[in-house]
Amino acid sequence: MQNKLFYFVLLLIVLSGGFLRFFNLNWDENHMFHPDERNIAMAVARIKFFKQMNPQFFAYGSFPIYLSAGAGEVLNHFSKEKNWNSAWEKINLIGRSISAFFSTITILVIFFLTKKIFNEKVAILASFFVAFSASLIQHAHYGTVESLLVFFCLILYLISFEIAQNPSLLNYFLLGLVFGVSVATKISALSFLIVPATVHLFYFPLSKKGYFKFLFFLLISFLVFFLFSPYTFLDWKDFKNSMNYEYNVASGKWEVVYTLQFKKTIPYLFQIKNFFWQTGPAVAFFGLSGAIFLFFTSLFKLEKDKLIFLSFPLAYFLYVGRWHTKFVRYMVPILPFLCVLAAYFLIKFKEKFKKLGLLLILLAFLLTLFWSLAVFSVYKREQTRISASKWIYANIPRGSIIYNEHWDDGLPVSLANIGIPEFYDRRELTIYEPDNEEKLNYYAEKLSEGDYIIISSRRLWGTLIHLEEKYPLTSKYYKLLFSGRLGYKKIAEFSSYPRLFGIEINDDASEETFQVFDHPVVMIFKNVEKKPKEEIEKILINK
Repeated sequence: MQNKLFYFVLLLIVLSGGFLRFFNLNWDENHMFHPDERNIAMAVARIKFFKQMNPQFFAYGSFPIYLSAGAGEVLNHFSKEKNWNSAWEKINLIGRSISAFFSTITILVIFFLTKKIFNEKVAILASFFVAFSASLIQHAHYGTVESLLVFFCLILYLISFEIAQNPSLLNYFLLGLVFGVSVATKISALSFLIVPATVHLFYFPLSKKGYFKFLFFLLISFLVFFLFSPYTFLDWKDFKNSMNYEYNVASGKWEVVYTLQFKKTIPYLFQIKNFFWQTGPAVAFFGLSGAIFLFFTSLFKLEKDKLIFLSFPLAYFLYVGRWHTKFVRYMVPILPFLCVLAAYFLIKFKEKFKKLGLLLILLAFLLTLFWSLAVFSVYKREQTRISASKWIYANIPRGSIIYNEHWDDGLPVSLANIGIPEFYDRRELTIYEPDNEEKLNYYAEKLSEGDYIIISSRRLWGTLIHLEEKYPLTSKYYKLLFSGRLGYKKIAEFSSYPRLFGIEINDDASEETFQVFDHPVVMIFKNVEKKPKEEIEKILINK
């Protein structure tokens, strides 16, 4: 009876998590505000089975691109519309559906993995935390690879633990299949190798058969990787250049504009701070507490399974956490482990302090539910760039000179039966260019000519306003703009912060990409004073 109750509760958790992930996948109404989704859509559109298989895009592996393209071919065959592999917005919807599917299945996987290592109580609570993990819900709404990577990593764990009990060739074959597909999804999945390697270190340290089977696993992995990402080798030069670029940007060796936000951040502490945004305060706090507690207790008792469980998230966090570039998506693969560790800590605490333990579990349950539903509420509302575009068409006269910032999505976007961007004279402010006398003249000239300035997210101003050493003029420009001293007045602002029961949570302090894709703050400024170029120049010069 108890087992039936557990599985009934698990079913409710999976269905709830699935609903949160599949709800309103077209949240941006086909406008594709996520840059990685645009790159993937371009790559999928290039694929023509089996004439042209080179995606010509290597930031991600080819497997998710082929998977989306294959799903598009199936839809082309069975539906009336035949543009599932050519229309970017349709490719994007396929990618998001795949992402939501794998993210939903992950809830089940985490239950069985946690049950194997700990017990059913920890497993059911961990499943709840995963189902209602804000960042996992958010990434399920993106047609990127994070949801797939999380799923494959956890499946690798399940097979690896199975090998510890039954080291059959079939299990090694399955392990190679999953690991090969993982690396073909994103090359960073090579880090998953620590899982089977740790199992072998603990269970088969001196076994010749074990070494042979491990080599068999590596061979299968390589063949599967080649099958699903062949142009890694067939287009080696482009792949190598792409990996070189990604590595140098991630490590900070190459400075690019979209990583300037990390200039003053502290490794590890920055990621830990963002765990609280990604999972909510309860899972973040109890998960980190559980990691410390489990590490020392399992090390002292030499509990193999628990040390293996900790091997990947600890090694991954220590390695990736020191990178210069700290996008929240980099930490998504270890969020399920944080959920499990939070559940483990709470259940252990309850065993020792029953009443207080129950109170903490209830508190964690409610806080996690509240935070996830607050973040989920973003998808129940119109995306802010779309709301802003509707306002622009209704309130800004046609022909007006509108300045948008480069490296950000320009507004207004095209809206059926409402308006098109060509209604306006849209121009670009090249904010990231170096601060110098030429840029001073540039600002003064452009601001004197413009009618409106639209800031469609905090992507630029949220970073540059704080980099006074590198961007003294631009930092000052933003402060003067916001204060109204440049003659521009803010006439509209559109926000969609996480909100529930009338309680709004301002997440401006989170890492930029937690906000700017699906719920950025959009600000519209009107040139009400029409200051001449010379006056604006003086204002920018004076302290």
